[in-house]
Amino acid sequence: MMAAIMAAREHAHVMILEKKNRLGKKLLATGNGRCNFTNKVQKKECYRGKDANFAWNAMQHFSAEDAIEWFDQIGILATDKNGYMYPAANQATVVLHALENELKRQKVEVKLEEAVLSVQKDSKRNDGFVVTTDQDSYVAKRVIVATGGMAAPVHGSTGDGYEFAAAFGHQLVLPASALTSIVLEGNFMKKWSGIRIHGEVFLYDQDDELLAKDRGEIQMVAYGISGIPVFQVSRFAAVELQKKRKPYLVLDSMPDYSEEWIVKQIVRRVEWNPKQSFGDLIEGLLPDKLGLVLLQQCHIDPASKAEQCLPKKIQQLVQKIKHNVLTIKEVSGFEKAQVTAGGLATGQVDPDTMESKLCKGLYFTGEILDIDGICGGYNLQWAWTSGYLAGKACGMRHKERKEDKKA
Repeated sequence: MMAAIMAAREHAHVMILEKKNRLGKKLLATGNGRCNFTNKVQKKECYRGKDANFAWNAMQHFSAEDAIEWFDQIGILATDKNGYMYPAANQATVVLHALENELKRQKVEVKLEEAVLSVQKDSKRNDGFVVTTDQDSYVAKRVIVATGGMAAPVHGSTGDGYEFAAAFGHQLVLPASALTSIVLEGNFMKKWSGIRIHGEVFLYDQDDELLAKDRGEIQMVAYGISGIPVFQVSRFAAVELQKKRKPYLVLDSMPDYSEEWIVKQIVRRVEWNPKQSFGDLIEGLLPDKLGLVLLQQCHIDPASKAEQCLPKKIQQLVQKIKHNVLTIKEVSGFEKAQVTAGGLATGQVDPDTMESKLCKGLYFTGEILDIDGICGGYNLQWAWTSGYLAGKACGMRHKERKEDKKA
């Protein structure tokens, strides 16, 4: 939508081909329906891919500040929540409606429930393309591919764009799930399901090298572990698993406290009430379900008297609290993922215009490219930036051709 609007503003005739029954279905699902549409805190590290500089260089042409101003111009008042930018109405629908209204204002033609089957060079003309759909075929001077990746296929992202790009020789970095939960090995997860903790996760490769870490609210689920910190590291786990390697997680359930402090707390509680059960003793330190799982992993009977627990068992428990090694079975698939890692190799795309270096007049935007952002509005910012650049460049080319013909 951003690309279409920007091209139309340069007086190009623009048509959107959308296979779903309405535009922006994935946009409506962002930010739990509230649409965290960008983030004021922008760093190169917020974007991932084989060449994260590609995204960062593009951001210099259309930044988060530019996006906030752009949306303000089409009627979206933004509210700042610690750098996370939301529409003041706190609803994704207002953002979508504003974009749809601007598409109408710019006289962009929209075809719904029409799936693109192929994009080919127009063999009857020196330039241009033939776009074939399940209903018709269209001739276009330029084509912008904004199909997304493979995440959340229910909203229309099924990897079609990769095939369109491959027909022109574009290379693909193998797509993987990103911003998603992680499935663990073991049979203990159902026992901790439903709890949330403030924790920290560390992702290591099979050679014990730290790949990523993040801290925040972690959710224990029946099949494994979830929450934003897990989402942030999941793409690295997915890539390792694709390589047939065995990454693993380390969970710190009390990241704000040192091992020494926790040991002292437990010893103090034992001394204060040696007859209480060990399960009751740790109740104030950890959520009940998590405490019972950790005791089980340490082979400590929660009903045993605190005074019966040997110092080495206390030390073992604290190790589990601070350094619980979790074996990864798999990363949740694209149906649960918020975004796709991998995609079209950015080395074959111009970062200033998003135009293919292999085929003039062909542009790519957003998630189809090998760029993915962390949680917090970064993936939408990448969509706005790449869409803005592609649409503007496409429209300018159209304007230049018209002026050349007049001359």
